[in-house]
Amino acid sequence: MRRGYSKEAYLLLVENIRSILPNIALSSDFIAGFCSETEDDHNDTLDIINRVGYNYIYSFPYSMREKTKAHYHLNDDISFEIKSRRHLEIHELFRYHAHLINQSYIGQIQLCLIEGPSKRAPDSEVAGRNDYNSRVIFSKQLSNNEILQVGDYVEVRIDSATSQTLKGTPLKRTTLKDFKPLINTCC
Repeated sequence: MRRGYSKEAYLLLVENIRSILPNIALSSDFIAGFCSETEDDHNDTLDIINRVGYNYIYSFPYSMREKTKAHYHLNDDISFEIKSRRHLEIHELFRYHAHLINQSYIGQIQLCLIEGPSKRAPDSEVAGRNDYNSRVIFSKQLSNNEILQVGDYVEVRIDSATSQTLKGTPLKRTTLKDFKPLINTCC
């Protein structure tokens, strides 16, 4: 896809970033089945996902788009079945690593910004985001019966995790200025 860097340079950049910010959350985009992609190319993609351990990825099976260089100059020569399989492999590998990362957050106190009601329990729970941009679900009521609102910052103890969502217990309303995080040792 005419990237201006090598796999090795990319992995070195990730290593350098993590040496400075060890708990950084990383995301990337992946296209499965780009024109002329070989199985070795696909396996290199899987290797990168394994080695980096992304918090989030956005992945799509390739589809030809009009008015792009690929449309005018390349042949969409990867079958739908191969694109679908490769996309599924990328997605499953990402979910595996995201689950491990999210599991490492269990027991931590994290700062969360409330975005709105939880989709599954809108009357009793809210959904927010932590510093890693992970979705966190927790009760909209504190132990002192105070009701939390959209836009509130809340200290939340993370109690459980899937590859996509964290669940926690709200401890108290706070501010960006007043929140004192413990040093996280995840990732």
